[in-house]
Amino acid sequence: MKKIFFLLSLLICISSVYSELNEIRLYKNTTYISKVKTYKFNDRIYFDSSDIINKMGGKTYWYPVSQKLIIQLKSHKIAIDKKNDYIKFDEEEEENLPNIIIVRAGKVFVSRDFFLSKLFSKTVGFRIESDEKENIIRMIDNVNITSMRYFSYKEKTRFVIYLDVPLEFKTSQIEKKNFIISVINGSYSSMNEKISINDGVINTVEFEQEDKSARFLVNLGENFKDVEVFTLKEPDRIVVDFKAEEDKLFNRIGEEPVNLILPTASSQTVAMSTIVAVLPDKIGISNGNVKKIVIDPGHGGKDPGGKIIFGMKEKDINLNVARELYSLLKKEEKFDVILTRNKDEFIALNERSKIANDFGADIFVSIHANASKNKGEKGFEVYFLSEKATDPWSAEVADYENAVISFENNNFDYSPAAILLHSLARNEYINEGSKIAGYISKEYEKNTSFVNRGIKQAAFYVLRGTYAPGILIEMGFMTNSQDQKKLSDRKIHKKIAKAIYEGILKYAKSKGW
Repeated sequence: MKKIFFLLSLLICISSVYSELNEIRLYKNTTYISKVKTYKFNDRIYFDSSDIINKMGGKTYWYPVSQKLIIQLKSHKIAIDKKNDYIKFDEEEEENLPNIIIVRAGKVFVSRDFFLSKLFSKTVGFRIESDEKENIIRMIDNVNITSMRYFSYKEKTRFVIYLDVPLEFKTSQIEKKNFIISVINGSYSSMNEKISINDGVINTVEFEQEDKSARFLVNLGENFKDVEVFTLKEPDRIVVDFKAEEDKLFNRIGEEPVNLILPTASSQTVAMSTIVAVLPDKIGISNGNVKKIVIDPGHGGKDPGGKIIFGMKEKDINLNVARELYSLLKKEEKFDVILTRNKDEFIALNERSKIANDFGADIFVSIHANASKNKGEKGFEVYFLSEKATDPWSAEVADYENAVISFENNNFDYSPAAILLHSLARNEYINEGSKIAGYISKEYEKNTSFVNRGIKQAAFYVLRGTYAPGILIEMGFMTNSQDQKKLSDRKIHKKIAKAIYEGILKYAKSKGW
């Protein structure tokens, strides 16, 4: 009798811990991936966080003491604080969702609402569509519209649609009330958004994802006069200039500089994926005579870096090469150079970015060595920043380098102005970063015997947080016997440093420095 009572009690406890509801089917676009279990707590649908994130191609880290869940997905970091239901996306944007995670029997469950939020879609670069009738969740990752932004000038308001690839579009105007931009085969991370501008020329912009196009409806203000539409490259974008009536300019922006405006999490009409400012849509490198370069030796201290089969640790190799590069660049009068670390110490990724920003860097160079489960992989790679990785391997490298967050004790809070400025400047940094990467890659191949694996793009945290064109170099593979032998040779360190130095000089010459 006691045994029966014990078993019944155990069943009741288990049912209260796991209230399993159903299984849904997870798709990537139209391709079936796997079944995922769902759980119902207090009439809300939850997923086992590690299960669903793993099936989406990411990783989770749960810290029971601080009650924080860290998600790494598509080279992005999402931090959820259970204590206050606060979510931080890529250390930039924040959102508050009640009861977003719950913990039962040591397992962490995440609410379905989290995956359906606009900031989740914007951060990871794909949107989630949920079909409750069919028990389907679909990851739509063929997103080719990366963002939309507007810039208010005295004589016009510029609206920009940023694209991953060139896309055809059509425009139409309904009197002086509405202007419509239809991007053919355009796909955005959100299903719909509304931006409130109200600067006299534009009242609002409403976005709607249609079946075979992305539709932007611009509601025009009383100061609107006419419109000019054109496209630009690097990156691809559709630019629409809405010009103001000259005799009504006093209703818009005065002669004094206008402060930056940042959408807040509480705003109901301003989309967080939209950056707003009275600034040009490109921010260039400083025009001073002396250019500032920051050299960042990856890892250090309690973070040794990649696994080795023999020889020096990655953190030591990175520091040696960085010091050699520092010595070369320091001899150039046109450069002012610093290292983010000059000894074996741990420095958080956000702190490295802060060092560069406080210094006012014109170029940021982060030095690393690679690793792979496949010991046959060898060669060097040069990365510059992108919200999307060039290929699955590039995403894996970014995840590996970004994994240093597990060593960090605190998250860094960027000020709203800093977040906004970096978002505006990022396209220019990407353009210049790609040029620097090109020059260094060419010199690296010419001056060393490492195989050239190409120039690639990925979302490294240390590059995302730095207000300067930046590149990250993977010098070779610590897991490959040939590369590791070279990487443990101090003479090779000098050659690598010389190659990077020559590449920077070539870039400087192209800029007229």
